[in-house]
Amino acid sequence: MKFRRLSFILLLCLYLQSCTQSPEVGSGQQKLILTGASTVAPLVSALGKRFEAQNPGIRIDVQTGGSSRGLADVRQGLSDIGMVSRTLTDDEAVGMEVFVLGRDGISIIVHGDNPLTEITSKQVKAISTGQIKNWQSLNKNDAPITFVHRAEGHSTLKKFLEYFGVNNSEVKADVVIGTLR
Repeated sequence: MKFRRLSFILLLCLYLQSCTQSPEVGSGQQKLILTGASTVAPLVSALGKRFEAQNPGIRIDVQTGGSSRGLADVRQGLSDIGMVSRTLTDDEAVGMEVFVLGRDGISIIVHGDNPLTEITSKQVKAISTGQIKNWQSLNKNDAPITFVHRAEGHSTLKKFLEYFGVNNSEVKADVVIGTLR
């Protein structure tokens, strides 16, 4: 299976100002708010805990809601840092300071009991569009396929659709996860 690389981009906008002007949380405590991509949040939360341990006067508040939320919240002054899991467009990058935090891959997974050992891009596309609905045509396991899909607005979904050449309107998902605010 080929992995599609995603750039984790962390927008550090007005960082110095946010440290001095963030709302106070408790007596003498300041709060740094980060919003955006759910794929970035676990890493940023872990980093935030370490930062808080070294800087007891600052609380890190990590909220998810998608890359677009991260960008919008920074522009509107609702968050100090936006977490984005994709490359910004030229228009989005205007007025932003962009720092790459890391890179991640997107993968296709099946249940551990499924004997599938490999799958082609053509087969993934056929599953996602409802043309293949049973594992029997792929691995002789006569069982229905439950296709789980990301909700619109997620960068992971956008990359999946681009990579496999599928329009979101063509996708026949059994389960949709990760609704945005």
